[in-house]
Amino acid sequence: MVTWISFALGFIATPISTRLFLPAELARVSMFGTYTSLFCSVCYLGLDQAFVRFFRETPGRMTPRALLTFCLSVALGFGVVSSAVLLGFWRSLSGEIVGQPDFSIFLCLCLYSCSLVVFRFLSLCYRMEQNALLYTIQGVVHALLTKIAYLAVGFSRPTGRSAILALTALMAVFTVVFLILQRSRLDFSFPRLTARDAVRELGKYALPLVPLSVLSWLNTSVSTLSLKHLLGYEATGIFSSALGLASTINIIQTGFNTYWAPYVLENYQSDDRQRFYTVHRLMACMLTLFGLGITLLQSPVFLLLGKSYRSSVVFFPFLFLSPICYCLGETTGMGITISKKSYWTTLIYLFSSLANIGLCFVLIPACGISGAAMASAFSAILTLLLRTAVGERYYRAILNYRCLILTIALMLAASFLNLLLSGVWKYAALVLVLALACALYRPELRTLLTTAGQVLAALRGHIRKEGRHGR
Repeated sequence: MVTWISFALGFIATPISTRLFLPAELARVSMFGTYTSLFCSVCYLGLDQAFVRFFRETPGRMTPRALLTFCLSVALGFGVVSSAVLLGFWRSLSGEIVGQPDFSIFLCLCLYSCSLVVFRFLSLCYRMEQNALLYTIQGVVHALLTKIAYLAVGFSRPTGRSAILALTALMAVFTVVFLILQRSRLDFSFPRLTARDAVRELGKYALPLVPLSVLSWLNTSVSTLSLKHLLGYEATGIFSSALGLASTINIIQTGFNTYWAPYVLENYQSDDRQRFYTVHRLMACMLTLFGLGITLLQSPVFLLLGKSYRSSVVFFPFLFLSPICYCLGETTGMGITISKKSYWTTLIYLFSSLANIGLCFVLIPACGISGAAMASAFSAILTLLLRTAVGERYYRAILNYRCLILTIALMLAASFLNLLLSGVWKYAALVLVLALACALYRPELRTLLTTAGQVLAALRGHIRKEGRHGR
């Protein structure tokens, strides 16, 4: 439900934002999100991932409540200290976001980032408990506030600064409310349950993830940052709007990632690895068909955007490759998490980030905004291949790489055809690529259709059962 509702809200938000805000103003909101993401990535100290990894195997005498409180307290405390340190650099930081020094923007950066840190752990708590109802409510409210509600200021003051102020105020109130609601899940007596050995075990797993978080942020944001410095705010705003539409594929990625990590950590010791391979094949099929389908329907989708943003249609499919590769990497590279070899992920993202930066400075001057999209796609493919190679070394679950190769090849073909062709020839080529994908993924499509039928039958049975109980 969170995934579908977030998808709907995001799909509604993109046309609204592109009609209310000029590209340069929307770029300032995008840059604010980029820098708050970096701030949070550092403040987590890798403890968000450590919380997921050790929730069911708590170190020492720690309970899940004590583990949550310890991780949240350390991450939030580090965020507050970091805000105080960054106070001396507020002019340059706010200037990077909105183009000129603005102390209120710096305060928003700190407050919004600390709020996101708290929300991250509160959300993970519901997720690891597999509390679907409360996770859904929390996620939907968060999506409503951060995707739609703050845009209301655009009707009266369509500036990036006013949008940032509104977004920060809403996020702060939201975080305080849910912190109060979830206070029973916190255990402030955690220091007496937290032995030195437990802290050492958590730190050993978490700290190597700090540079990884920064590198992951860099790999995701380098295209936006490069565009801002090479082509200015307007190009960045156009690129950001296309990113917003491309994020529609998160309807599959986010829902999958919500349950996949807990499921893997509960079941990896089982001898039945065929199930992991089946999930990999089905995810590759769904991601590819969804990406190709949206690419084929791009014209009516882009008519929803403001006129200033529609030029992004030519490079739009390249942006799908990043979330697709990340999601597939979760199914092929899980051996890194299982073996606790988190330093490998850091090395992979370091190499990928350097490649992304190099590609941006080569392709953006040559191809403009399309070059940024291509750089993002190529670095995402590189990350996927490296994660697969290392992850399969420690935990082999993929029997063959047919689906991996098909997904990359089909999405690249659609992306280049969309960039190089126009008119009826472009759509004829995209239809052929989609038809080829359906033919090549025929076994996976049969499995998906069978599974969908089983789910619908189970739902009908549940509804009939509830109806009898109601009578």
